[in-house]
Formats: sequence, C-alpha cells, structure tokens
Amino acid sequence: MRKLLTALATVCLSAGLSPALAANAVRTEGTAFKDPQGRTLMLRGVNLGGSSKVPYRKSEDPRTVSYVGRPFPLADADEHFRRLQGWGLTTIRLIIMWEAVEHEGPGKYDQAYLDYLREVVKRGQQYGMNFIIDLHQDFYSRATGGDGAPYWTVTKLGLGPDRTNEPGAPHKQPPRGPGYWPPTAARFSVNMMDTLFWAGNDFAPGLKVDGVPVQQWLQSHYVGAIKQVALTMRGLPNVIAYDTYNEPNHGYIGVKDLREPEFFMAFVGKHSAPDKLVPSYWDLMLAASGYAPEKPSVPVNRLWAKGVTDIWRSYGVWDVVNGKPRLLKPDYFATVNGKPADHVPYVAALQRRIAMEVREVAPDTLILQQPAVGKLSDLTLNLPGMVSQPHWYDGVVLMSKRYEPNVTYAMQGWPSPKEVRLEGREAVLGDYRARVGSLIDLAKQYGDLPTLIGETGIPYDLNGKHAYKTGDFSAQETLTGLMYQTLDEKLVSYLIWNYTADNNNADGDGWSEEDLSIYSLDQRHDPADINSGGRALKQVVRPYPAATAGTPVSIRFDPASGDFEYRFKADPSIQAPTEIFVPQLHYPKGYDVEVANARYETKPGSSRLLVSGAQGDVVVKIRRKA
Repeated sequence: MRKLLTALATVCLSAGLSPALAANAVRTEGTAFKDPQGRTLMLRGVNLGGSSKVPYRKSEDPRTVSYVGRPFPLADADEHFRRLQGWGLTTIRLIIMWEAVEHEGPGKYDQAYLDYLREVVKRGQQYGMNFIIDLHQDFYSRATGGDGAPYWTVTKLGLGPDRTNEPGAPHKQPPRGPGYWPPTAARFSVNMMDTLFWAGNDFAPGLKVDGVPVQQWLQSHYVGAIKQVALTMRGLPNVIAYDTYNEPNHGYIGVKDLREPEFFMAFVGKHSAPDKLVPSYWDLMLAASGYAPEKPSVPVNRLWAKGVTDIWRSYGVWDVVNGKPRLLKPDYFATVNGKPADHVPYVAALQRRIAMEVREVAPDTLILQQPAVGKLSDLTLNLPGMVSQPHWYDGVVLMSKRYEPNVTYAMQGWPSPKEVRLEGREAVLGDYRARVGSLIDLAKQYGDLPTLIGETGIPYDLNGKHAYKTGDFSAQETLTGLMYQTLDEKLVSYLIWNYTADNNNADGDGWSEEDLSIYSLDQRHDPADINSGGRALKQVVRPYPAATAGTPVSIRFDPASGDFEYRFKADPSIQAPTEIFVPQLHYPKGYDVEVANARYETKPGSSRLLVSGAQGDVVVKIRRKA
C-alpha cells in the first residue's frame, strides 16, 4: 500500500556542508553515476581555473616558466574551497597544462609543480572536493596562440612560436580581440600540429623526431605527462576521473579543399567581424611561409625557422613554381587509403591508450571521452567506467560577447550551420532543451554512457562590459537562469566553466580575453562574506539532489521565490538516504519542507536535507522562510 508521509518544519541553516560522496566512490551503471550505496549521483562543480592556461611565473624562455600557483597559491586554497563548498560545487575539473608538467624538455618533469598539485587535491579533500584531472589544451599550445603543449613540441619540428603578444615576438600583429579575432598565422600552426599529433603516420609518413615517428613521439610524451600526474595522485581517494583530451581539433584531417575558409575562423569571423575576409587553410599556409595570402585576410608572418621548409611543401601539397607559390594537392587531407579521412578513429585510439595507461596506476578511475567530428560510433571502446563529456555554450553569445535577453540562434545544418533567430523565453528554452538533449543522446552512439557536461557557462563581460560599469548583471542572470534551468530539467551532471581565483574586470580569466569566471576579485566587496565576489549567484548556486536513493524524475527551482521541488522514484533496497544540497544563499532564514512518501531530517550546521524511508513516488518541496 502506498504510504503518504507529510511533514512540515522550519529548518535553519549555516554555511556548513558535509560531503555527499565517499571519496573515490563514483562508478557508472548504465547512464547513471552511482555511489557504493547504489544511490544515483548528480555531479555539480567547476573547472578550476581559467588562468591555469598561462604560467604563474612567466619567462621569455618557455623552458623556465612555472605553473606553481595555478589555480591559486596554497595559502589561498582554504578560502576558495570553502566558497565552492558553500555553493555546492564540489566536483572539480582541475585544469592542468601539459606544458606545466613538461616545459623544460622531453621527459623532464617539473616535480615542484607535481608536488604542488598533489597538495591542492589534498586540501580540497578536507572540503568534500572530488577531482577530475584534465590535461587541458585550446589551439594546441601557447606556442601556437593557445594553451596546452610545451613549446618544444613545436620548435623541434622547425616551426617558430607565434608569440605576437609576448616579449620577443619576431613580428608584431594586432592582438586578438574578443572572440579570437583577428586571425594570425598561428592558425596554420594549430592545424599543422593537430594533424601531426592525431594522424602524422598517415599524412606525414616517414617524418621523425628524435628518431621516432612524429605521431608516436607527440602522443607518447602527452600520455607520459598524464601518467606522471596519475602517479603523483596515487593514493588520493578524491581523484575520481581523468579526462583524455580537451576539445580535440581535427586540424586538416578531412578537409576536402584547402581553399575552403578555415572552419573555426569562419565561425568566429561571422560574429566578431562580419565585414572582414576569412582566411582559407591555404591563405594561412602561405602566410606562415612568408608569402602573401591569396586573399588579404591574414598578415604575413613567417613562422618556420631559418632554412626550414614547410613540412607540407615537402609532401607535395604545394610548391613554388616560376617564383610563385602554387597549391598542387588541395585535397591532400581529404582521404586516407582511398577512403574519406575521419578524425574519430584517431581520437578513439588515443582515448583507449590513455585509459589503459592511467588504469595501470588507478584501476577504478573513471575515464572521460569528449566527442569529435565524425562517425561517433567509432568512439565505442567497450571499457568499464567510461563517461561522455561534451561541452555546451550558447556559441553565438560566447563568440560575439553580445546578448539580447531571451534571444538565441538555433543552429541548423552541419558542417555549415544556418543560424535561425529565436525570440521569447519559451522559444529559447525549447532550443536549449533540444541542444542539451542532443548532447545526452551523443553518449548513445558510443556505448550508452553517462553524460557529464564538462564545460558550460557564459562570458560575463557581455555588451561591452556593461555590468562592470553599472553593477547591473541582469543580462547575465537572465542567460544563466535559462541555461541552468535547462540543465536542471534534463537531470544532467555539469561543471561550470569556470572559477578563476584571480579574475578581474580588466583582464578577465587571464587568457585570450576570456572572462567566464563565476568569481571575480572586482566583485568581492566584503572579504568576510563567502558569497562576495560571486557573479549571477542567484542563478549559478542552486539546490539539487546530490545523491538519490532511487531514480530522479524531475527538478523544478524558482530562484526568485526559492520554491524547489524534486521528484524521484524510490528504490527500497537502498538503505542510505537521499541527500539534497540546500544553499544558505537562497535560504538565509531557513526553509520549510514538505515530503510525500518519505521522512526527512536535517542537522545543524549542514546544508544537506536527508530524505529516508522513501517508498514509491517521492515528492520533496522546499520553500523559503520569510
């Protein structure tokens, strides 16, 4: 017989928080995350942090940089972990650069930095933090205008670093503005290095570095750096997962014609500079070899070292004929062995290798897979503990840094999407629901895996940094509200990009004019207040079921009123209680609780509502106490 238990009570909160998870106790079961008690877990957290993309101690000699102090000095660790704990963001994707681990040279690991990382993770354990290790990259390396790989991976191939915005740059070019515009010759370097990293064996056969085939050389050092981090973290129970490769870029793989507009620059240019020319792959190749591009779309900036010839010229992709460069094989990268070139099998092979290498050190760790462009079923690895980790942003807002409340642009068609303007709150929510639903469905294509949205967030410097000038963050609150409502409705785990401890209004996250941190020193007016410094917190910080003794059914939350409703189907075989995180931020004077088909309890000093004795369909309602 269905039993109805209804209880009303007033609960007073403090900022305290007890960990929801036993450390290193996250496993997968079908499409769900589970703990040892069999409860379904919902992971909420942050990427820590944005400024970890650049050294803490910079140097004109990239071999002597240091990342000790990224994401923050150890002296500040307690403050930041306490804040994240109070916000319920306890799953940390720890951003680590390959360069940070191995900047001095091949096989030379920075032990001081590794020791520092271990201490960061240990400090986090005291606050219930669970860590995902991510050897991060964007656009391959700082040497190619991005972040990630050490400089020596580029220079050993004869390619000089594009240091247009650093001391010692061989040629000065306009610095990138918001949205990574204007383009520089570094886009050639990015595409070349990504192609060699993933598919050097097929597109540059016979090319060796230190006597080793280039693909093997690059990947072995990358995997070796990950394994060094895994060895450093061995024995720390709150390291729950390892990412494999952030946002894998296909480089030239599968490009049908090098005269096509460069894919990323075409998207960025549409929103950052719609009246400007977009370089083709061939234009960038020309500029990087010191030749004027066919279209005046990118400044000439010879990146090859003196006396070194472009690798692709040596493979007959192009040559100089009668004193002028000529593209000879525009479709060189379109096929492999007579079949269309596909990036996905290369990515899957590396993901499998990383899973095997890391699990030699940490046998039970989760391994995160990010999708790549291509046939996704080829990402199926048939290994236990795999997790799909796509990323989700409103791409037009991210690139343009412009936002109209309750407006978005639906992307229709691929790989050349048409943007359809949608207006109105329900239209935007409908589009966002479809986008997140499609990301969850991705996992069905390569193993029916659980989904963790590894990155989601917004640029806070919207509309010419209007909020910083006026203190009005309503546009940011509207946008984050729509996004996080969608994620609640989809019952999906997610990590916010990002939390940057040293963010400020002028420099943002400290890399490429990104400014997505949910915390900023310039919004921190009261050091005694843990919430001071937070951005759009009423939307970012939300109650949620951290651990459910059964199957989640729905979440509804209204930040304005504080009304929260959670429905789940109880599993009577699970003895542990359902744990709901209830943030003090939304309930400063406490809250009232109504529970159907279960009983509840809370403890002084805890931000957890415990629901036990559940039967059948359970409904938990929380209302803010006036």
